[in-house]
Amino acid sequence: MNAKPPPSGHPIPSHEDFCAFCRLIYQRHLVTGVGGNVSVRAGREIYLTPTGYSLRDLQPDQVSVLTPEGALREGPPATKDAPLHLAILRTRNDVHAVLHVHGAHIVAASMLLEPGPDSLPPLTPGFVYYAHPLPLLPFLVPGGQGLVRAVSEHIGKDRRSAVLLQNHGLVTVGRTMEEALDTAEEIEEAARIFLLTGGKGTRLAPEAVKAVKGLRPVS
Repeated sequence: MNAKPPPSGHPIPSHEDFCAFCRLIYQRHLVTGVGGNVSVRAGREIYLTPTGYSLRDLQPDQVSVLTPEGALREGPPATKDAPLHLAILRTRNDVHAVLHVHGAHIVAASMLLEPGPDSLPPLTPGFVYYAHPLPLLPFLVPGGQGLVRAVSEHIGKDRRSAVLLQNHGLVTVGRTMEEALDTAEEIEEAARIFLLTGGKGTRLAPEAVKAVKGLRPVS
């Protein structure tokens, strides 16, 4: 729970920085194979992970560079979830990074919880600080317009930091790549604890939840 304000001016990451960040997500076991995707604002362009490439060994010349409208400027074709990333970035000027991950604990928890505006219980201060209450959407086909509309509505209109996707994974956003990853890791930890305790662990009391939320800086 040590979130820091983003650097002033949101410096543009290099392709090398973007690829190193993608490898970190893979090393943290938040994606496997060619699953998961990442986007980040880079000035007037958007860097996106390409379709069919694994985050574990993405190279600088394999980064997809798009306009905010979705036109490919350089690199291979972007992930099929590009419309989702672009929709979120268009509706949230404060968001500069979007992650879509498939951590095993996250997916397992999503299969046991009921869809709704408040899914994963408040089990840890970190989860409460970054992402509680966490909406869970019923299963929607990856890459489909239904998924784009539902997620961008929750993250855009409702200004959430994350949305859980049943039988699928998680979408998180942040002012920086690091903040989006912090949110994903806190949710992964809370999901793992939920599974280890069989969903019966002691929840933080409402007054504790309120106190933890009060630690967040006013944006």
